[in-house]
Amino acid sequence: MWLNLSDSRSYRQGLAERYKIERKFGEAKQGHGLGRCRYVGRMGFLVQAFLTAIALNLKRMVKLLSGVGFKTQGVMLR
Repeated sequence: MWLNLSDSRSYRQGLAERYKIERKFGEAKQGHGLGRCRYVGRMGFLVQAFLTAIALNLKRMVKLLSGVGFKTQGVMLR
């Protein structure tokens, strides 16, 4: 069954795109504390995940609008 799936074209296309998604989850876990839940209960984790997603999206928006990332050195646009 898995061998048939691994031979399919859609599965190979998915593997080619997977690194883009995994990179975002890795950044959330390593750089923003999503690897360990700070709050008790499911609702607490949902709040933490929601706030982490907001922070990551804001960082991406700043980089797209200004062209300067948080970790990169560059000239600020005025």
